[in-house]
Amino acid sequence: MLTRSRRRATRARATGAHEPPSSLTPLDNPRLSALRLLGRRDLTAAELTAKLTDQGYAPSDVTDVVQRLIDEHAVDDRRTAAAYAETAARIKGRGRLRIRRELEARGISRSVIEDVLRQAAPADDELAAIRQYLTRKRLTERSSPAERRRVFQQLLRRGFPPETIRKVLRDEPDADD
Repeated sequence: MLTRSRRRATRARATGAHEPPSSLTPLDNPRLSALRLLGRRDLTAAELTAKLTDQGYAPSDVTDVVQRLIDEHAVDDRRTAAAYAETAARIKGRGRLRIRRELEARGISRSVIEDVLRQAAPADDELAAIRQYLTRKRLTERSSPAERRRVFQQLLRRGFPPETIRKVLRDEPDADD
C-alpha cells in the first residue's frame, strides 16, 4: 500500500511535474557540489578537486570551478593550513613533523606549510607541549627505562623531533628538584 506522499511523488514523476531545473541538481552542477562540500569543512584546492572528480564530474569542469572558488576566496590553502596547524598544535598537542606530513598529504605546497608552521607551531611551544604531555603521563626520574622508551615513542608518533624529546627527557629530573 502506497502512502499519500509516495502516490503524489509517483504521479509527479509520471507527469514530469515538480522536477527541479537541471542547473540546480548537485549531480549536474559541480559548483553546487563544491559549495556543499565547503559548507561542511574547509578543504584545500587539491582535496576539493579530488572529491569533485570522485563524484564523476569532468576534470575540465572541476578545474574551472575550483579556480573560480579560489578567485572568490572560498578556497584558500593558506587559511586552511593555518587553521589546521593551529588546531593540531594547540588543541591536539601534535608536533611540527606530524603537522607537516598531514598538511603535505592534504596537498598544500611546501612554502605555505613552512610559513604556517613558523607562525602556528614555534619551537618553544613544542618544548611546552612535550613537558605538558610528560606531566599528564606522570613520568618522573624514577620511571623505568622501558616506560621512558614507551613515552619517547609516543612523542615521536605525535610528531616531535627526537632531539627535542631527548632534551626534555634529560632535563626532566632537574625540573622536578
